[in-house]
Order: sequence, then structure tokens, then C-alpha cells
Amino acid sequence: MKIIIWGCGDYGRQILPNLLVQGDKEVIAYTDSNEKIWGQTLLSYPIISPNQILEKDFDILMIVVSSPIAVKQIKELTVQLDIPQDKVVDVFTDIQYLELFVDQRTAFIKGYADWIKQGQIEGSVAECGVFLGDSAKFINYYFSDRKLYLCDTFEGFDNKDLQYEKGMNNKVFNQSRFANKLFFADTEIDFVMQKMTYPENIIIKKGYFPESMLGVEDKFCFVNLDMDLYIPMLNGLRFFWDKMIDRGCILLHDYFSDVFSGVRQAVDFFEQERGIQITKTPIGDKSSLALLKTK
Repeated sequence: MKIIIWGCGDYGRQILPNLLVQGDKEVIAYTDSNEKIWGQTLLSYPIISPNQILEKDFDILMIVVSSPIAVKQIKELTVQLDIPQDKVVDVFTDIQYLELFVDQRTAFIKGYADWIKQGQIEGSVAECGVFLGDSAKFINYYFSDRKLYLCDTFEGFDNKDLQYEKGMNNKVFNQSRFANKLFFADTEIDFVMQKMTYPENIIIKKGYFPESMLGVEDKFCFVNLDMDLYIPMLNGLRFFWDKMIDRGCILLHDYFSDVFSGVRQAVDFFEQERGIQITKTPIGDKSSLALLKTK
């Protein structure tokens, strides 16, 4: 199977080795909407213009772009270019390509889900900080028998939380692209839902957290907190900790990040506030920390 990858960003790079280990797949080129990189190479593969796609002998055109707006535009362009639509695949919404993006964090989620099921441990699951659903789709897939609460404003950072973060005087954050309120605003619930293998298990909680979860009294076995900023991450710990079952896990993304230093500060403050020492362990992705609830 000969493949052209559309997308020269992080995901386009990440998918390559996972394709190459499959003996029946051969990557022949990259393509991208950015004309400035046409004619260059990426990971030793030529970057061709979209107009050159039909000049190639290919079986699959893989769209490896996470932005829903960009994907829509790319699909419209493939129609204009008369590219056969049965050869066009959006890897983020096609279940057969789901595990091409399994990294250490995803592998941890899979392993933990298997362990939970084997131990017949009860509890719902949740994610706070959904963005495009790229982590949520794996949680939904691996925790296939559980309710999954997805909490997000779906409009980017709350302005009050963002201003508080900027006031913490972390120059790395303040000078980063994440300091822009609109950075995470490019998302749609429908786009996220298209990625879910078991959409019937999804409960969308749109709005400011934790108010968006008022009235939810479930016990939880796994929660992924990926809200980046100090205030929402602290509120996530406050809301979920007492709702975690014994042996439950709260996974914190960006704990080791210099950009999102508020995540680590939120954990420190929460432990001081509660007078507890939480059992914690890194998961090997150089970013995330698992908090384990024990009796």
C-alpha cells in the first residue's frame, strides 16, 4: 500500500515510524497546504504540492492534521483536484488508524484500562481539557465499558484563569503561543464526537469547570486532567480527589513542563491544603504525572 501523508507538522512526523513498521505500507511522499515548503524534504521524503498528488501512483492519501477547520478545507481541496475520495483518509476520525498514534502516555492509558478491567474495578472516567479530542478518543476506546465525561469550555482558556496565570510571572508561558486566549478555541464538539468509537458512552460537559460538573456524583477510576493552567488544575484536584475509588488514577498532563509550571504548583498547594502526601509516579513521557488514590 503506497501512502502520501498530508501534513508536515508534529503529527505528520509522528505517524511515519508507526507506518514503516507495518510491512504492507510504503510512504512515498508528504504534501502540505504550506507552499513555502513544497520542493523540500521531510525525514528524507519529498514534500510535493497538492497539485502533484495525482502524478503519483498511490493508494491512500492520509490527512494527518488535527484542526477541524483545516481538515475541512483539505477535503474540499481534494474534491477540487479530482482526487478519488475513496483514497482520502482522515486518520483522526477513522478507527482503523487509531493506534498509529499510540505514544507513552496513550500506552499508559491502555495499560491502566486493561488493569482496571481485569481487577473488575468500578468507576466512571473523565477528561478535563478536551481540545480536539485526541486523548479523549483513546480513553473512550480503551475504557469501552465506562461513562466518559468530557469537560471543556470548547472556546479556549477562561479569561480570568489566563490573566491569573500571566500574573504568576512565568516568562516562558507569557512569551509562548499558549498565552493567547484563542489558541485552544479552534474546536467543535461535533468534530470531537466524530473521533469517538463509543459515542453512546460520552457525556459532554460544556462550560466552565467545575461548575459544569455540578450534580455529578459518580465515583471515578480514571481522570485525565489537561487544563494547563494553575486554577483549573487545582479545581480539578479538588473536585475529583474525593470521588476517586481506591486504586483510581488522576493523570496530570504537563506536570514537568516549563511552560505550564502552574500544574506542579497546583499539586503542591493541593497537598498542603489537604495535609496529605499523594502517591505519585512519572509515566515516562517526560510530561505527565500519575496520582494514585490509596486508602
